[in-house]
Amino acid sequence: MSVSCCLGYDRQQGVSMRRQLYRASVAIGLAIGACVLICGSTAGSSAPAAAATGACDAHRSEAVLVTHSIVVYGLRTPVAPTTPRTTTYYACQRPAGTSVTLGIDELGSLYGSDATTGAFVVSGTYVLAQSSSGAASLAICARYHNSRLCSAAQHWLTVVDTRTGRRARVPIYTHLSVPTIVPFPVTVALSPDGALAWLQNITVGPNVTTGLQLWASALRPSGRSGLAASPQLLDSGAIEARSLRFQGHTLYWTCADGVKHQVPLG
Repeated sequence: MSVSCCLGYDRQQGVSMRRQLYRASVAIGLAIGACVLICGSTAGSSAPAAAATGACDAHRSEAVLVTHSIVVYGLRTPVAPTTPRTTTYYACQRPAGTSVTLGIDELGSLYGSDATTGAFVVSGTYVLAQSSSGAASLAICARYHNSRLCSAAQHWLTVVDTRTGRRARVPIYTHLSVPTIVPFPVTVALSPDGALAWLQNITVGPNVTTGLQLWASALRPSGRSGLAASPQLLDSGAIEARSLRFQGHTLYWTCADGVKHQVPLG
């Protein structure tokens, strides 16, 4: 009897152990399956998220101007302690457009900077930046010498089409009779259809007056990567700077006496 009881006990215990092992294996299988599902869904969701950040949108952390379609950003260039800190500015079309260089900007001194880029304007796929070179050197020279003996500063507008990568460099203040420290940046208008206009002060010798000149130009493709501009003087005198605007290629402005003007550019 004792033998049969021991045998019966062993069989019952064996069945119980097998059931426990089976239940444990089922539990482990369910856990592994859940992990596969969770990990797979996580990996699947992270891949599109990474792909959604395009080459252009990746620069939003360095951006100085962001619109629904354009990012303008600056990258600082490592320099030696004795050289000025330099930032190079770029523009690109969101989300993954190629970056186009706008210009460089150096940290200046009491007299300004010899390399500036800023005053960015966006219209459609076009971006405009205002740049200068030699302004600080002219200011220092003119402080101690007759400005006629100094080297003139250069001022220009850079316009890029972020969709095509085409660019134009449009010099301004090009008719100065002597090197002159001029108001800069200037008032500008930019058309999403490819045209620009700006107001620059009238100068008499080394002196700057309050009168304004209105210049404008349409932009057209030139060569493989350029934009060509043909600036023309449209008006001069007392012009309301805030009235400057484009509709298509037509430029509108108002003089101080209230007279309104419009000119199609083509």
